[in-house]
Amino acid sequence: MSNPLQQSLIDEAAAGWAARRLGGDAVDEAGFTRWLDENLAHAEAYDRAEAAWRLIGEGAGTSELLAARRDALARARRPKVTRFDRRLVAAGLIAAVAAPTAWWLGRRGEEDQLIQTALGEQRTLTLADGSRVTLDALTVMRVRYTPGLRSVDLVAGRAYFEVAKDASRPMRVRAGPRTVTALGTAFSVRREPRETIVVLAEGKVSVSNHESAATLAVMRPGQTMVLGDGLAVSAPVAADLDHALAWRRGQVVLDNVALADAAAEMNHYSTLQVVVADARLRGLRVSGTFNAGDSAAFVEAVQSYFPVRVEKTATSVELHAAR
Repeated sequence: MSNPLQQSLIDEAAAGWAARRLGGDAVDEAGFTRWLDENLAHAEAYDRAEAAWRLIGEGAGTSELLAARRDALARARRPKVTRFDRRLVAAGLIAAVAAPTAWWLGRRGEEDQLIQTALGEQRTLTLADGSRVTLDALTVMRVRYTPGLRSVDLVAGRAYFEVAKDASRPMRVRAGPRTVTALGTAFSVRREPRETIVVLAEGKVSVSNHESAATLAVMRPGQTMVLGDGLAVSAPVAADLDHALAWRRGQVVLDNVALADAAAEMNHYSTLQVVVADARLRGLRVSGTFNAGDSAAFVEAVQSYFPVRVEKTATSVELHAAR
């Protein structure tokens, strides 16, 4: 996982790739593939950037695009660009989505907002219909309510929904190519770069493909479902809700997780980033329960079980195989 400065540079690079690839410019696809393969964080950042481009392109008008672009450019301290170019606008907006702030698109119908949580930030909101949503750290979500539909696009991250009952107006949560539909229930959705994870705590939800609306499964309380972005879909299985929803009480529960993935999970909650610098360590399996943000305790636990050497900087802890 990158430190905050490195992540900012990665996000900007991802925004540039997305703007060129989706804006119709000629792209060095071989170079793009090499960039993706350099670091797992590159693929994650690009997925967020591409999702933000598509999200913004669907609903924003010209005046809103220009206003958001000016705001994004001002925050980034970039020179003012006077000629309107959709590719530049989208790149600025993607950068704004990647920044640790929330910005508003204005109100259409009942509610229309794009929200992001920052590193280590969790937030609970009450929506226009009385539904409550708790956002995990590093989550990007757009809420669009109309008289006939409650629609949420989960671009990245994780959210827990407590849906107010309204039989005439279902809530649909889109995450990548999948949609979760509920009337009155409680569930979480996590959007990863290549998959979506749904955990149902109460009530009932249906899971479908977004484009075709074909129902893939109807979930029951206490079940989880992992949905890859490809054609293959696994059936719902029993979930340990205490573990699956531990993030809501500020805990990270790791159960036989690869060290690289465990470090990435801990890095959602702390400016002290854990970097698995030695490829030989990435596949080591770790288990345990940690307080979100307590990276020092996580590193100490890893050191107690594995022959690991630690190098510290002001913003990161690097893990190397002991010599």
